[in-house]
Amino acid sequence: MDSLSTTMTLVILLLIAVLFVAVSFSNKKISSTKKEAIFKKLKELELTIQGLESASRRDAVIKLDNLLAKSLQYYFHNSESCGYNLKKSNKLFKKKELDEIWSAHKIRNDVVHDDYEVTVDQALKLYNTYKFSIKKILK
Repeated sequence: MDSLSTTMTLVILLLIAVLFVAVSFSNKKISSTKKEAIFKKLKELELTIQGLESASRRDAVIKLDNLLAKSLQYYFHNSESCGYNLKKSNKLFKKKELDEIWSAHKIRNDVVHDDYEVTVDQALKLYNTYKFSIKKILK
């Protein structure tokens, strides 16, 4: 009986260790390499968003939304859509902030699906909304 209880104790300790490792991997922070890549792309889009060409602003808004989607995927450790992950983000942002982010995402959808034209002023506001949200996600 003594060797049986020792074996059971070792098995239980091993299971606890495996569980601990699994939990620590699931709560892994976003790597600095991934953060730096997103922030670099964000900085590059700052100049594009101020461009005079409507097509450039349009592309920049789409790319900004893609950066938001990627940031959310890193944060939630998944490959879901931006909209899906935004629905899960109510603990990340205050209600007013989340409403602004949703508004930006909806404008991106209008740009993609309805050929919506984004003005320079609107593009700058969108850039600031995306920049704020991405920084908050990746902090």
